[in-house]
Amino acid sequence: MQQVSSTADYTELKKKACEGLGFIVHFSASWCEPCKVVNEFFENEAATYKGKVLFAEVNCEVHEEICELEGITSVPFIAFFRTADGQQERVADVVGAKLDLLTMNTISLYGENGGKGVQRSDFAELDDYLKYLTTRKGIVAFITGTPSRPRCGFTGKLCEMLLEEGAQFVFYDVMVDNEVCERLKVYSKWPTYPQVYVDGELIGGWDVCRELKEEGELKASLKL
Repeated sequence: MQQVSSTADYTELKKKACEGLGFIVHFSASWCEPCKVVNEFFENEAATYKGKVLFAEVNCEVHEEICELEGITSVPFIAFFRTADGQQERVADVVGAKLDLLTMNTISLYGENGGKGVQRSDFAELDDYLKYLTTRKGIVAFITGTPSRPRCGFTGKLCEMLLEEGAQFVFYDVMVDNEVCERLKVYSKWPTYPQVYVDGELIGGWDVCRELKEEGELKASLKL
């Protein structure tokens, strides 16, 4: 994990990440014990995602201008960036040493197996890729945006509810690929997002999950 030495250094790292790499930044402080937990976690992740994701640490005691630039007001704070069509965007945030959320965002945004897992390019047909995505083991949420930066209210409510239930899940941001976004609605025979799958079975969207919770059946449906 790279230690940011200056504002210029931070700018250069962000530019480097635009060359097809993911970018995760840990905003920390020397007095913060939870920050040490995050650093240890990311040291392991940096080795796993070598060549796929850049990991950097910004000491907020030293680099107040960077923290002000990114709107950071507490530590530990972890920001996730993604580049699409040459444009870099901060797409997810985690506040605190919440290792489960760090894992969820890293896998969901940058892929499994250190970013070397299954890709869309591995499939000749789009429907075969959708079959892979929807039949993954566990809970998979197809959403607009990310849990911490949703693109619609229903996505935000759904993710909040899943996390409140203690669900461990991965997410797929359908806004990243318009073909996937449009075709999945046909493939799943479900015309809207979000969509929640559990062990390959479509549970439904926000309304269905809300009703299941009200009826006391959500945990069972999620196999928690």
